[in-house]
Amino acid sequence: MTCNQLVYYLTGETSQQRNKITDYIKCGINELEEKGIVIKQKEFSKHYILDCNNLWIDTDSGNFTKIYFNEVQQIFKIKNINNFTLLRYFIFIIGTINWNITVYLPNGEYKNGVVGNFTIDYLAEKVGISKRSAIEYNKILEKEKLLYIHRQNDFVIDDKNNIRSLSNIYGRASDIEYINTFAKNQQKHYESYRYLENNNKKANTKRRLAQMYQQLLKGGGKDYTEKDIADIYNYVIEENQKYERMYEKNKCEDYLDKIRDTDIFDKYEFIKEK
Repeated sequence: MTCNQLVYYLTGETSQQRNKITDYIKCGINELEEKGIVIKQKEFSKHYILDCNNLWIDTDSGNFTKIYFNEVQQIFKIKNINNFTLLRYFIFIIGTINWNITVYLPNGEYKNGVVGNFTIDYLAEKVGISKRSAIEYNKILEKEKLLYIHRQNDFVIDDKNNIRSLSNIYGRASDIEYINTFAKNQQKHYESYRYLENNNKKANTKRRLAQMYQQLLKGGGKDYTEKDIADIYNYVIEENQKYERMYEKNKCEDYLDKIRDTDIFDKYEFIKEK
């Protein structure tokens, strides 16, 4: 093999001139040889003959960070950036994803090894770059859809009345649904400010819609707009479905008594069409 072959393999581009990537690859080959990971059997006229048997490892016998080759190629195709440092940062951040955490979606699907929540200061320190560079790298990786970060912008108050920010949740962009679900579960677990605020808003909205529904049953609600009627209808349907699921799960008929009558909506033509 030659360095130019590796450059093309990584970037999809060829160059007849010596450049920084070529120098990095030569340095990398020498380091791998010094560590005994590859054995340089012969070197002549910019060509290497390498024994790479030691690169084959049993990934079932230890902990490894899995990076896909299309991710590596995508990083090396990014312009005006130190691609090697960016790759090292990406590998490290993917390596901090916690495989002991299993995230369940509302539909019952689940997956582990999808979320990490180390701080930007920790990630920057471990990779040996500035916090500013780490923030910039995150933006680049997000733009390339290699990384997704759920920025909490939320806080909790502990038992000693100390305010503590919730750390951001990150992972591969392909796992965005799991990352957002875990972030919401974390807010609920810690009863964060935003969770309590949203919960109070939802509770107030449900109380208001329940009262408006009762007015409809009594023959009132003449001033309600189409949007009001649609909101009430959606609320009733959602609540009915919830109690039906609870009945199916527990076979307790008390849940069936909580199901609200929907005949009151038959007179609304736009509801019938919906």
